[in-house]
Amino acid sequence: YFSVDESVKKSTKKDFEYCVDLVQNRDREGYLCGLLMPREARRSYYAIRALNVELASIKDARKSEGGEFDAASLALKIRVQWWQDALNQVFGDIDEQVAAGGISLDMATSCWNNPVVRLLNDAVDENNLTKRFLERLLEARAADLDVKQLATLAEAIDYSENTFSSLLYLSLESAGVRDESADTVAYNAGIGIGLVTALRGARFRLAKGECPIPEELIAKGFPYHKFNLEDPRSEMTEGDMQMLQDAAFEMSQKAALHLSEARENQSVVPKHARPCFLPVVPALHHLSKLEKAKYNIFDDTLLEQDQLTGLLLLGRTWLTGVF
Repeated sequence: YFSVDESVKKSTKKDFEYCVDLVQNRDREGYLCGLLMPREARRSYYAIRALNVELASIKDARKSEGGEFDAASLALKIRVQWWQDALNQVFGDIDEQVAAGGISLDMATSCWNNPVVRLLNDAVDENNLTKRFLERLLEARAADLDVKQLATLAEAIDYSENTFSSLLYLSLESAGVRDESADTVAYNAGIGIGLVTALRGARFRLAKGECPIPEELIAKGFPYHKFNLEDPRSEMTEGDMQMLQDAAFEMSQKAALHLSEARENQSVVPKHARPCFLPVVPALHHLSKLEKAKYNIFDDTLLEQDQLTGLLLLGRTWLTGVF
């Protein structure tokens, strides 16, 4: 048996600042929502969001040529395993592996050099965060590494629940809320946010040879892999465009259904914890913009950075406690 010096695990003010900066640079909306979280929940919130940024960046780092995955995916899977080992360290579940010689002491302790891990460790200690929610987030991101297009809408919903709903479950725990009714609101809100996020990134993912819209909503022979960011319509026929709009509409409707369910039941969430659901606000705003664009994901109005409107909507929701 071995143990790491507890002083090595403790986070510092710089660790918190590092995580906040990371989220601010890579997840602007998540950063703004965090500023409005209850003060006592803020450190934990940014630790969780920083972990999510780190995990999401793994797939972003993968490069492919000619539609084929390159050998770098192996290195990226090693990065995923590093984060799994770090989680095990945070929850004290790796001691037996070291004792049995399954992992070196240096490898087991290297995670404590990472500011995200140190802040997450404090968040787990202070709020008794559920390991399974963190694992589901990691496992979903890992499984998505080699996915270019999901097969069904049900798979997209599962992915959204494992990622975005898990983030909301953990945010509620950071605010001291462990309640089945509140978790049901988080379940629906997370699915809605996840589906909208997929649509928001569709234009850019199509340019990378990926399609965030499931196969069952779009013809298998749809030439999504031929698009480029400079002129995304260059390879599209009028029929292709209509097919894409119909698919975006159906996916939007499913997202709206889950977000509506969350809105209808939000009163069960304790008032002090309602800022946990601020990420719903940008999702609802984008759905509104998408509807105005007639579900054309290539409409340039969807790229407009209407930050003032976003801030006003977040502020109103924070003041009223209603999204």
